[in-house]
Amino acid sequence: MSHKADFLVFMFKIMPTCFLSRVFGFIARIPAPQEILGPILDWYCKKYNVNMKEYIIPREGFTTFDEFFTRQLKPKARTIATGAKTVVSPVDALVYEFGKINNTSIIQAKDIDFSLKDLVPSDMANKFRDGMFATLYLSPGDYHRIHSPVAGKIIGYFNIPGRLFTVQEYMVNQLRGLFSKNERLISYIQTTKSLVAVCKIGAMNVGRISINHADIVTNKTFRTKKENFYDKGQIKNVKVGDEIGKFHLGSTIILLFPKNSVKFTGMKIGKKIKMGEKIGMML
Repeated sequence: MSHKADFLVFMFKIMPTCFLSRVFGFIARIPAPQEILGPILDWYCKKYNVNMKEYIIPREGFTTFDEFFTRQLKPKARTIATGAKTVVSPVDALVYEFGKINNTSIIQAKDIDFSLKDLVPSDMANKFRDGMFATLYLSPGDYHRIHSPVAGKIIGYFNIPGRLFTVQEYMVNQLRGLFSKNERLISYIQTTKSLVAVCKIGAMNVGRISINHADIVTNKTFRTKKENFYDKGQIKNVKVGDEIGKFHLGSTIILLFPKNSVKFTGMKIGKKIKMGEKIGMML
């Protein structure tokens, strides 16, 4: 570890990252006139290569930075792979890691792993022991709505308060258990044959994650760990590619699959993938 990286990790450990992220989120939701917000968004799009031709722009323009950041794609801007057993990418992202879960050990980066039981601190972790995982990183310029990777039923969620360390590459490569230390919101999706966990990982300035299937927003001032499973009448049917949530600023998705339930195809570490792109097949 370099002295600079060592110092940055130390600073993040002592910084009040959750409070700072709430402040940043509050500012991002303040309406601003186009004379102020417009140039900021133009600069942002240029810096992060955002192709606004793909997105729906309100007639009056975006009124807040958060509205811009959670912008909606135009119809047919993404092609959703079809097929009853198809697994698609739930987001536009960079493939960080993917592969087998070794008992309960998940690869975070080269020579660094973390515990499945820390990521999913409940009995549900046992369902993914010796299973498969994929870690997908969303950059600031990516589309930040989250979609279902499979067709099935959303049977519940798990809201887990935590820290909000940055998920930039130097931190991923050096802070063991980063993803299981940060705040996260997990959606459980039951397919006809298996189960999928869509783990949405918070990060610095990404204090707000929301989901469509429950009135839950992360990084509130007062929050508690809560795992909830729906009654039969509350279960939500989803098609592959249906929207299930949003990052209010970008972070990371970790997909979890049980043992012998999925075969990944077309993924490569360091490769950019689009929401709806086929990444595997349920077995």
